[in-house]
Amino acid sequence: MLLKVQELVARQQPLELQGTLDIAELFRNSSEYSPLTPMKYDLVAKASDDRILVSGQLACDVRMQCSRCLDNFDETLNVTFEEQFRIVEDGEAELNEDDEAVPVTEERIDLAPYLVEELVVQLPYAPLCREDCKGLCPECGVNLNEQSCGCNTEKVDPRMAALQDWFKSQKE
Repeated sequence: MLLKVQELVARQQPLELQGTLDIAELFRNSSEYSPLTPMKYDLVAKASDDRILVSGQLACDVRMQCSRCLDNFDETLNVTFEEQFRIVEDGEAELNEDDEAVPVTEERIDLAPYLVEELVVQLPYAPLCREDCKGLCPECGVNLNEQSCGCNTEKVDPRMAALQDWFKSQKE
C-alpha cells in the first residue's frame, strides 16, 4: 500500500485510505495467533509543511490460544493507528533524537510495514479466553474450566516439610 508523497502535498486536502491487507503469511508458523480475516484499515493522510500524519483504525479477526488453558478462541482486534512522517531532502541532516517522525526521502511511502507492526505490537502478550480462566491442572493436565479433578495441588515448600511433620506430631 503506497502513499504518494508529492501528490498528497500538492492536493492540500486529506486523503482517505481504506482497504484490506493480507497478513496470513506473517503468522504462518505461529501456533498462538492466526488471522481469520485480512486486516482492514481506514486511514486519513494529511500533509502540512514538511510533515505527513497518517491516522485511523485497524481491525482484524484473530484466533488466539489461551495462555492458561491452551484452548483456541476468536477475538476482533481494533487498533488505533497513528504515524508521523517527515519529508527530508537527500542532503538534509537527519532528524534529531527528540523527533519521533519517520524520515522520508522517497517519493512513495509503503504503509504496509507500519500497519503490520502496529497490529503485532497490540497483540496480547498472554491472551486469555476469559478473565476468570482457571487454566490446566498442573498435576493431571485436565482443563479446569470444563471439569474439576481430584488432584492435590497444595504445594509445600520442601524447606518447611519437616516443620509440617512436627506440627502433625504435636496434634497427636
